Amino acid sequence: MQTMSERADAFPARPVLDDRLDSFLHRRGIARDAVRREADQGVGSPVLAVAAGSVLAGFGNHRSDLDLFVLVENDRLTRFPVQSHEHGTLIDVNIRRASAVRDTTAALRSASCRPRFDSAAEPGWNHRRRALITANRLALGLPLIAAPPWDAWYDALRGPWLADAVEQWWAVEAHRLAQAARWLLGPRPLAAAARAREAVVAALNARAAAGGQIYLPAKWVGEKLRALDDTDGLAVLREALAPPLDPQRQVPHALHQVERLLGGAAPLHAVLRWSTGVATLALDDRTVVDRWQLRALEVPRPDLPPAGGETVVWSGPAGSALPEDLLPLFAGDMLWLGMAHPDPEEPA
Repeated sequence: MQTMSERADAFPARPVLDDRLDSFLHRRGIARDAVRREADQGVGSPVLAVAAGSVLAGFGNHRSDLDLFVLVENDRLTRFPVQSHEHGTLIDVNIRRASAVRDTTAALRSASCRPRFDSAAEPGWNHRRRALITANRLALGLPLIAAPPWDAWYDALRGPWLADAVEQWWAVEAHRLAQAARWLLGPRPLAAAARAREAVVAALNARAAAGGQIYLPAKWVGEKLRALDDTDGLAVLREALAPPLDPQRQVPHALHQVERLLGGAAPLHAVLRWSTGVATLALDDRTVVDRWQLRALEVPRPDLPPAGGETVVWSGPAGSALPEDLLPLFAGDMLWLGMAHPDPEEPA
């Protein structure tokens, strides 16, 4: 695995980004100034506008659109997507509140890459994923507008710390998906095969990130491996994407590939909390658990924690078997799985 300093070339140089954008725009007869004007959508003056996406990452094709990430100083703005077809090409304008992006990126950079129990809940997991996507798109893109001090902020974004965070994210996600596949193999073998396939893809994305290909979307993993001339990784990917004709055989093989790609099992704990939309009703000798009041399960134990909040329902070392009475809840999408490094001060 490469060190952070060895991955400094994960960020394309400015001339490379210029060539990629200009080539894309020239084929479509679009001037760069026309793209720059799309940054102003009337919700605030852009302090940073970055052309981004697969085109700037070097994976674009004739069907690609162009992403434009825009930061504005507007405290009332949360997320504001705009799709522009004015120039005959889809320009996907993503407008973000500048201070919010600055704060989430600072937290992403300063926080330990080790996932903790308190961040292994669904809201925190999704928040980190969204923050990482935004930082990744900005760092791999080309600034078209960069007002001080945001020009310096952009330069600091393109550091080895981000490459390390991307690799760490994919590695932990691969272990999380692999754990889900293990538990689902008995009650839902086809779902287990899908999770195992996703775990292999996540592990291959971690491998690509270690090689300097840190563009985040999972679907480009094949292109990232090709850019690295990783023939072994491509062979694993082709095998993983084959139809799951025999999940009982294919899932264990896929999970073996995940451990091989990541260098063995990780010292992680599986952490189960209630899924979004779950409600619980404790009775004398059982608990009724429903989700969105559309389906329900009875669990023969009255001591489950009430729904709401982020209480841990169960945790154990990665690879552990799930208690038999909780397995139907997980198979029924009533429980959300996160992964965390064990902490002596946290429940285990």
